[in-house]
Amino acid sequence: MGSRCGPKLIGTGNSRAFRCLWMLEELGIPYRYVPVMPQSEVAKQYNPLGKIPILVEEDGFCLYETSAIINYLGDKHRSSSSSSSSSSSGNNTTTNNNNNSYYNNLVPPVGTKERGLYEQTMSVLATELDTQGLWIHRKHEAMGEHFTYIPDAVEHARKYFHKTNRMLLRQLNDNNSGTAAAAAVDGNPSYLLGSTFTAADIVYVHCLDWSKMIGWDDKWKDDATLANYMRVCKSREAYLRTRAMIKEDTTKSRRNRSNL
Repeated sequence: MGSRCGPKLIGTGNSRAFRCLWMLEELGIPYRYVPVMPQSEVAKQYNPLGKIPILVEEDGFCLYETSAIINYLGDKHRSSSSSSSSSSSGNNTTTNNNNNSYYNNLVPPVGTKERGLYEQTMSVLATELDTQGLWIHRKHEAMGEHFTYIPDAVEHARKYFHKTNRMLLRQLNDNNSGTAAAAAVDGNPSYLLGSTFTAADIVYVHCLDWSKMIGWDDKWKDDATLANYMRVCKSREAYLRTRAMIKEDTTKSRRNRSNL
């Protein structure tokens, strides 16, 4: 498709690939979305483990693991100054008109204290909230048929998720200039790293959505700080575009299956 097509992101948006798609939309760079399931032949072609998401550059450079993809994209496109770009899903191309002044902040520069805190937060999100919490539920309850059902492990994971999330909520509150109630009123929440939205917030919002989907939101759904935080993050144009793209892809897939 030529040099204007940009990299391709392989993986269904109803997975952790959503985080990378949202990141790409925030950056406003051209890219192709290739919706495939894990362990598919396409996934195995680029990742020996068959896992998604996978980023494939036009020169053939291949990268998998969500955090690696997000950090790579944030570092590579930090100096972007383009005010408009295209993103494509299948044969549908849309033009995004964005103000890129905040793009440099999605992933803080290497060697700064902000980057250190960012890496720390991303590690907690990936290895504690996700892997030791949410993924255990998926592995040993939602997909227990394949990985065996282990109720005790799932219950421990649920408690560990809440313990980790309490720490992250404290991090949000520590960054908040006012009270949770004030933030909920003025619509000016803190983010995980302070007053600026970063890629860490992309991962956190996705984890919170995941926890809501499996009923693990009972400890946080009524929290004013998190409610306002989620509302503001999910009102971002890049999030709305990503969500609409995934919805369209899901509808198209269901239609194709029904015609078989």
